[in-house]
Amino acid sequence: MKKQFKRAFIEITNICNLSCEFCVTSSQPKAFMPPETFEAIAAQVKLFTDTVSLHVLGEPFMHPQLPEILSICSRQKLDISLVTNGTLIDKFGPGIFKEKCLKQISFSLHALQAFPKKERFEKLNRLIEFTKTRPSDIIISFRLRGNPKSSFLQETYDYILNAFPDKIITKYKDGLRLQTKTYLNFELFFKWPGQGGKRDKKGCQGLQHHFAVLCSGETVPCCLDYDGKLSIGNINNTPLKDILNSPSAIKLKNSIAGKTPIPDYCATCGFIAPGTPKEI
Repeated sequence: MKKQFKRAFIEITNICNLSCEFCVTSSQPKAFMPPETFEAIAAQVKLFTDTVSLHVLGEPFMHPQLPEILSICSRQKLDISLVTNGTLIDKFGPGIFKEKCLKQISFSLHALQAFPKKERFEKLNRLIEFTKTRPSDIIISFRLRGNPKSSFLQETYDYILNAFPDKIITKYKDGLRLQTKTYLNFELFFKWPGQGGKRDKKGCQGLQHHFAVLCSGETVPCCLDYDGKLSIGNINNTPLKDILNSPSAIKLKNSIAGKTPIPDYCATCGFIAPGTPKEI
């Protein structure tokens, strides 16, 4: 049975171990979502989508009970994507990567720019080693954001290519396929919503393709509404089906899609969704 949304985002924590220049800071209280709260939310979310990304802000490997959360996802038969800076990849040991729910891990490599070059390449090399030994059914995406002409991006790009000497590289819209289920994606930095200046944005896919639940339970149209500015309800107080089908949610969905004037908050957002590998 086809479900209403392609994916949902559940923010299990808004805490990160790094402070990247590109990222933003939420005014919401810093928190870890308790596993029992997550399980109750996941049970509702699975009625609307089979695919969940465990982030909005925050580093998922910071959550002290990440293995338990992934175990819940396996029981709920959800397909899980993790977006991580990769610096804590060994925190819980290799066992968590055997969870049936885990379908994709995306490494945000621009986060490594904050480290001295020697340490940066040590961390990058560990991610490459992990990629070559991870369970074969997990998709790996190395994500590089930034100016293609920057020395950091060029050095990182060259290092990754040299790490796959037996590869057969093929191109697709946003990057390269390095080997089976292993990708190198290129993306530009974007302006987060609320950073000022309206843009020529005619519409977006929030509440059509996806929605997000923040660590606080606030339900929002997309993964960039990190502060809950466009919250349509709190899942801890109101069932998700009532939130998503409420008149205010339907009105907001039409506005975000450009059927009515797009919300001012959305008009300040500079994000353009990247292409997705066919295997996902």
